[in-house]
Amino acid sequence: MIPFEKACTLLGAHPNSVRSWEERGQVRVVYTIGGKRRIPESEILRLTGTPAAGPKGLVAIYARVSSQEQKQKGDLERQAQALRHSRQLRGCPDAGLLVVTDVGSGLSDKRKGLVRLMKLAQDRAVTEIHVAHRDRLTRFGYGYLETYFTAHGVRLVVHEQPGAATPQEELVEDLLSIVTSFSGRLYGLRSHSKARALVDAVREVVSA
Repeated sequence: MIPFEKACTLLGAHPNSVRSWEERGQVRVVYTIGGKRRIPESEILRLTGTPAAGPKGLVAIYARVSSQEQKQKGDLERQAQALRHSRQLRGCPDAGLLVVTDVGSGLSDKRKGLVRLMKLAQDRAVTEIHVAHRDRLTRFGYGYLETYFTAHGVRLVVHEQPGAATPQEELVEDLLSIVTSFSGRLYGLRSHSKARALVDAVREVVSA
């Protein structure tokens, strides 16, 4: 991410002109938490017609299931294999392909695989990330992740493949993840049985 003033210099344009481009949607500007403007390096390269330097990075496949049960049934492997053999990745050499997987709720932002992808993007080690469906990457906030990856020159490719589990089953798993987390905080280690009973009660209701 390049500071606004430096980006204007690289573009050879007055800051007011760049602000006008932003208003017209001709350049993408990212704002920091403190409200500072930043322009992705990819935008500078695009507007100046400069090819990206360095070797092409890896293409990543990201697959996720919500539970160990789904993984044991082979859902995770099938999801990754379906992406690997998809039309979009046909011809991609194995040496240039990275498979990253997670077992966990799509509501969690602490998934090791997702964190790894974000670090790889930051290091410019990947150029594309392929997912079967948006909710494989995250249940909520897909736009934020898309902005993050795009800012680091990474293209997200969504294949829109249906998952092995139904949407209802996935939502049940997500709901149970939330209940498990909050029941642990509510009861703590002092009453594991109460926390377990609450999760089991919710599971029975939503699975009925």
